[in-house]
Amino acid sequence: MVSSVEYAIETFMHHLKVFHTFAGVFIWEYIITLDFEWEVYTGVRPWRWSYIAYITARTLTVTAVIIGLVGFNLTREFSCEAWLRSVLATAWFGGCGASFLLLLRGVAIWNRDYRIMELAGFVWLVDLSAACYAISRGQSRWSPLLRTCVVTNTEEFKWSILMRFIVDCTLLGIMIFGVVQKRNPTELWYLLCFQGLFWITAAIMMEVPGVIMPFRNINDGWNLMFQYPQLVVVVIASSRSYRDLIQNISDDKGSYRERFRGNSERRDSAPENKRTIHVAVKRTVDFNGGLLDLDTTGTVPSQVADEESGLVLNSGFAQCPHHMRVRSTLLQNDTSSRVVRCLIKTHIVSMV
Repeated sequence: MVSSVEYAIETFMHHLKVFHTFAGVFIWEYIITLDFEWEVYTGVRPWRWSYIAYITARTLTVTAVIIGLVGFNLTREFSCEAWLRSVLATAWFGGCGASFLLLLRGVAIWNRDYRIMELAGFVWLVDLSAACYAISRGQSRWSPLLRTCVVTNTEEFKWSILMRFIVDCTLLGIMIFGVVQKRNPTELWYLLCFQGLFWITAAIMMEVPGVIMPFRNINDGWNLMFQYPQLVVVVIASSRSYRDLIQNISDDKGSYRERFRGNSERRDSAPENKRTIHVAVKRTVDFNGGLLDLDTTGTVPSQVADEESGLVLNSGFAQCPHHMRVRSTLLQNDTSSRVVRCLIKTHIVSMV
């Protein structure tokens, strides 16, 4: 019969295997998607302030993974307490960055409704407070038997883990309810809907076991078993969703390398017959569930194609309020009044 001590050691070793597996997964994910950050750093991709949350979440998480790998694989005794605080700080604040990306998504979908902003902001501050509390909990000591640092008193993390789960569920609820409320037949809506379902699946699969095990408190190995997998999966889900949304908004016409080249290079590669015309248009914008008519003058490409429904501006963009870039479709060929419906890439674009 296996004693409780032997079972605790065995469980802790299984925890180390799970940690190394998911550490490798995140490092691989980080490397293959690093080109996105490189385009931001080099100016190829226009700067958005929300990149701060994206970069912070990924950088802190990969730092937590590297610190964990170093600490678990050193065979000479070192300060386990300092190592544990470093791991907890980078991991928990990295998770806060992922939650903040979710907050931005919900606020953008609700068009910066001040009530939603206040609720989401308060919930995120609760998550930040729970992270600060978790960083001060737990202990770590050097084990001569295992020749590594072992983490103890892990049951003290349970309330912070529970609060993070509640925060993520609340922010997910805000996002999903907003997507459902603003249903429309656009590619962007379907993307947001899919990403919401993806987020819910990731949260249920990884966060629920991570919440349950510390409350059961079988041993420290079981309490820690799902913590790194939960962090890795949530950060990957948030960062991939963010990148997909940015690329969907920015890369409508080919790759971003074609879209964001220098002006002179674009002029050199443009076909000779390509030109831009100025037309007076009357826009009908679907805004917060209602139609808003705006009479103004927009700039659209002259490339058009005749279809049964009228003239369609292929990949055309028209100027919208607050510099919102939207794809435009010319629905009626009427010299006195041309109607352009701006598809729903409005306040989402302005936020992210």
